[in-house]
Amino acid sequence: MTLKDRFMEAVASGELGEVDDFGVIVSLKQFKHYFSDITSDYINSFLPAAVIETGQYSTTHTKFLFRIRKGVYRVHPDAIDEFNASTYEKDLSITHHNNKVEESIVQYQAYLMG
Repeated sequence: MTLKDRFMEAVASGELGEVDDFGVIVSLKQFKHYFSDITSDYINSFLPAAVIETGQYSTTHTKFLFRIRKGVYRVHPDAIDEFNASTYEKDLSITHHNNKVEESIVQYQAYLMG
């Protein structure tokens, strides 16, 4: 799992950041504390590297944050929506597979009882 995936999962689940009227705010301090398992300098550059350039408002796969002030970032709401949608699609494919197994078990149990 990439750091972006881990970050988006933590934000979407509410484990990282603080919700305000405009989205989720994450500080560099919170980020470093949450991802304390990362010991490389990448921990210092991840958030700044993901900032959407001035004048732009849409996300890309690498740009999904707004810089509020030094060390404080807002996650673009579309990035959270896209992450949740992709997670939902993955869950559907897993659930669909499990339903087939559960249907088989139910049919087998009905066969034994009937």
